[in-house]
Amino acid sequence: MLAYSVKLISRMDPLKYLFEKPALTGKLARWLLMLAEFDIKYITRKSVKGKAVAEFLADHPVEGPEDIEFEFPYENVMTATNDVWMLYFDGAANQKGFGIGVLLVSPEGSHIPLAFKLNFEVTNNQSKYEACIVGMEAALEIGVERLEVVGDSNLVVSQANGEWKVKEDKLKLYHQDLEDLIPRFQTVTFTHVPRLKNRFADALATLASMVEIPAGVKLRPITIEQRDKPVFEYVMIVNEPNDGLPWYHDIWNFIEKGEYPVGTEKKDQIALRRLASQYIICGGKLYRRSHCGTHKLCVHGTEATMIMEEIHEGVCGPHMNGIMLAKKILRQGYYWSTMETECV
Repeated sequence: MLAYSVKLISRMDPLKYLFEKPALTGKLARWLLMLAEFDIKYITRKSVKGKAVAEFLADHPVEGPEDIEFEFPYENVMTATNDVWMLYFDGAANQKGFGIGVLLVSPEGSHIPLAFKLNFEVTNNQSKYEACIVGMEAALEIGVERLEVVGDSNLVVSQANGEWKVKEDKLKLYHQDLEDLIPRFQTVTFTHVPRLKNRFADALATLASMVEIPAGVKLRPITIEQRDKPVFEYVMIVNEPNDGLPWYHDIWNFIEKGEYPVGTEKKDQIALRRLASQYIICGGKLYRRSHCGTHKLCVHGTEATMIMEEIHEGVCGPHMNGIMLAKKILRQGYYWSTMETECV
């Protein structure tokens, strides 16, 4: 090899590092000295592929004129609609039990969560396969034709795409069942995502694995609601009597006199004490404490309506939306319990 120039074609970054790094120490320096007597040029495999294609096209030019057709060969692609469903799956195998979670998302954005507790032992990879297959079967039952399967299991996704071989005997039956389901769809794609982007299915699987369901007991569907305020504020708003008094009447009486409303239960009294700790009376007016140092003046009735109108459409009013209007009123130093709802 000493009499020839050598082109080294490789995808390995360590070789590129060895030939391109200007200063080397230790074993790398000794290796480079041993290779220095050879005329070696490092070339990446990707660039060689591109060069081969270019050389092939240059060696085989097309002779004579050609008829160029501008017709689109697949006209049905132009009329394709975005009717692809999303399937998120995950499985859980821990000391508490085994469970799987599935989330189907329609093209319109509707979410269909499914969770199953497995009453038999499975490995972590088997639980992932169980979740994927159960989710695909559920999609077939509701008539889904185009499906994108998303999961955080690199093993299941890679084996479904044919990138990895199935070596474990326990997974071969699952993989065969998965391959039997794929032709029943018009199109199916498998995508691997990080675990953070698959938290909903992960939560369903964990919940199913840890919950204990007694025999013969039927569970109603679980509803997850969103709340924007602490529970004690909801209690005060719901139980607020329509007697013409301001919304902060009970808070004022408790701070000034230490009195509770007549007929209140113990839990309501605890909620009132916690709520009153956020307010102070100064100069004959009630203020809500603020972390920024500027306390908010508590207003009600026509005064609150006038503040909303002035800030929204008064002099130099920006006509902002409800949420931004409520935030600006807070910055101006005013507060009432239903301000965000009324601003919207």
